[in-house]
Amino acid sequence: MDYKRTIPGVRKPCCFYQANGQIFIPELDKRVTILDDKDAIVALLGDGAGVKEGIDMHPEVFATPHAVTVASNGDLYVTEWLPNARVRKFKHTPTSV
Repeated sequence: MDYKRTIPGVRKPCCFYQANGQIFIPELDKRVTILDDKDAIVALLGDGAGVKEGIDMHPEVFATPHAVTVASNGDLYVTEWLPNARVRKFKHTPTSV
């Protein structure tokens, strides 16, 4: 395997998933990043960096996103590494140009 590139600004990536020309990166440092085919940021989801205690009680942010997958209809599923685990679904809502 040959080194390809470094993508700046990603915090503790766990893995990545490619779908529909985008890269989905669950970051163990409380965020999910979505990049386009040129490594530009499309979205930063659920940044829980500001929550210090009881982050598992805040459904609007991530604690430790560990894996992602994208369904054929574009819905995003994120699993988190928590004592009781947490799986979340994000409904794909296409935008019109």
